[in-house]
Amino acid sequence: MSALVPPPPDPRLRACVVVPARNEEARVGACLDALATQVGVDPCDYEVLLVLDACTDATAARARAVAEHHPALGLLLLDGSGRGSGPARALGMNTACARLHAVGSPEGLIATTDADSRVAPDWLSAQLAVAARGAHAIGGRIELCPRERDLLPLGVVARHLERSRERHARLLADPKERRRAEHWQFSGASMAVTASIYAAVGGLPAGSDLEDERLEQALRNHGVTIERPLAVRVITSARTDGRAARGLARDLADACGLVPAE
Repeated sequence: MSALVPPPPDPRLRACVVVPARNEEARVGACLDALATQVGVDPCDYEVLLVLDACTDATAARARAVAEHHPALGLLLLDGSGRGSGPARALGMNTACARLHAVGSPEGLIATTDADSRVAPDWLSAQLAVAARGAHAIGGRIELCPRERDLLPLGVVARHLERSRERHARLLADPKERRRAEHWQFSGASMAVTASIYAAVGGLPAGSDLEDERLEQALRNHGVTIERPLAVRVITSARTDGRAARGLARDLADACGLVPAE
């Protein structure tokens, strides 16, 4: 592992998983453990690019400890600029795109999740199967961590679920989306694109946060349909003190009345 000169990619590489992280020492271990124990894929099929975004805690040390415990895990550490999840995720996805093209795998997947999330054991194999059927962009189903969800005030989860139903209904109302929208999400906690499509849309659009929404719009502008299968699953934190200025944690904090009105 090197933040400066990553080793050459394995010629068998089929997918790169990008994880931006800022001061996630308490959560990154569970995230990486889940990625290290994926079923239905060989360790040589994928690698994990952890982008350390100006961390001031022990996130890097925790990541190295996980790599030592899972020696087959291909883990690369990259130095982020400290300008937010958008630039950090873009650095990882740009690096992933270059590495997949370097091994002659333009249809390989650039997948991404968050450091406070735990992907399902078959998260990656399910996405590779969807891609093998012709998908170019994939959004996974993201659920709140049950333990943290139960600590939220009454009504917050209900409002969160209602907004989710409304978003799914809007997708189902679009004939172009209906057949591929088993759920509504395309979020940084679980989204993937092929390297060729990522390059074709110009990479991740610039911005400090909400990069998932900007990528979704870029895909739509280029006529790329997003598959949203329920088979691709992730558990994410229900915390209200997220690292990004906008996103799920901010939405939950707002629903809890923890964000002052602007």
